[in-house]
Amino acid sequence: MKNSRVLTLAVTGLALFAMFFGAGNLIFPVMLGIQAGTNTPLAIAGFIGTGVILPAIGLIAATSSRDGTPQDIATRIGRIPGHALLWAIFITTGVLYAVPRVAAVSFEVAVRPVMHDDAAARPALLVFSAVFFVVAVLVALNPGKMVDRVGGILTPALVILMAILITVVVFNLPPQVSLPQAPYAPNALTGGLLSGYMTMDALAAFVFGLVIVSSLRSKGFTSRGALFGGAAGVALIAALILAAIYLGLSQIGVRVATEGFANGADALAAVSERFFGRGGQLIFGAITILACLTTAIGLLGAATQFYRSYLPGLAYRPLLIGQGMFAFAMSTLGLEGILNFINPINRFIYPIAIVLIFVTLVDLAVPGRLHWSYRASAWIAAPFALLDGLVVTEWDIFAPVGELLAIVPLGEEGLAWAGPALLGFLFGLAADGIQGRLFPPALVRGTAAPTEAPAS
Repeated sequence: MKNSRVLTLAVTGLALFAMFFGAGNLIFPVMLGIQAGTNTPLAIAGFIGTGVILPAIGLIAATSSRDGTPQDIATRIGRIPGHALLWAIFITTGVLYAVPRVAAVSFEVAVRPVMHDDAAARPALLVFSAVFFVVAVLVALNPGKMVDRVGGILTPALVILMAILITVVVFNLPPQVSLPQAPYAPNALTGGLLSGYMTMDALAAFVFGLVIVSSLRSKGFTSRGALFGGAAGVALIAALILAAIYLGLSQIGVRVATEGFANGADALAAVSERFFGRGGQLIFGAITILACLTTAIGLLGAATQFYRSYLPGLAYRPLLIGQGMFAFAMSTLGLEGILNFINPINRFIYPIAIVLIFVTLVDLAVPGRLHWSYRASAWIAAPFALLDGLVVTEWDIFAPVGELLAIVPLGEEGLAWAGPALLGFLFGLAADGIQGRLFPPALVRGTAAPTEAPAS
């Protein structure tokens, strides 16, 4: 029984790693190594802090509620704001942008470079995207087996290919000495923290939490304690693999730092061909497609479960297939316009998600139940996050807003919300203390703690 649970956690952890590890996660660390140069150790430490540890903690926090659903966590900032936040997260990380994007990116990175006929690119994209989403939907059709298929079949292939590529490059190319560039000079740690923050992977923690909880429950992790412990183990496994691969990819960047590559994808494609010849592009292409495919499977499956929690009358399979068809259509269109629309939304909702994660961890550590700590921190952070979202539109009308945010501590780094959120949390914590929520009288007397106040 114990061995069976360990195997379950291992397979689920592998699946979670693969869901997090998309095309951007493959490319960003390589570019970090190229730009950070001699500052790479500090830069990658910061990147892992916000790009690995924060999402892992986010998944643990998202599965810590009584019923293991993100709704229970999100509505602690208020029922209407909480549900609105979740819909925004699932839409922006789902078929409106993230899912079609991974298909389009995998084609551009893995297939387009080996094509010599520009006229054939458009038909090839249509065929590739169709096959990509047929496979993604087929794997996600059975939610009970989806995690096993991703973690037991697709992810091992991805990890093996990644390990081969990283090992060969790192042991055959010496590190190059290069001066650090912005954003990793002069403060490499801060630059790494901000780069990891900008991956916005903590948003995916709320999305993938649904899939992980559903899978663990189907494997016998039914009690709240078992579910929480299982989620923590899964998050740890995924985080360790992510951190190891990020370290390896950053070292590839260090070893090609002086070769003038414009981005991480070009660098990986070049070193793959250098050491494996024509087969190198196939290896790099397979890595990219597997990374994108596993992410798409996780996002589609999680989004389908989420929508059905609000619309239980809709059957799982038709809803999943419908999302796959919509994502296919979106992947064949230009995504730049969608990015210009989605990026401001993400810059608005991401700080609120981080605040939720932070306060949930504090809530787990105190004997009582926090209430105003959630609301005050999120409500005060929201206006600053909204202003930041307006600034990234780069519309001239919002230029004065950017100048205003630059006055706020960390405003130039897109973190103007952090200070106000902390102040809001402290005020909320004080209010919870005054109302006896931190150490409820019933708990002090040795009886059960009062139930949590309903969100409104």
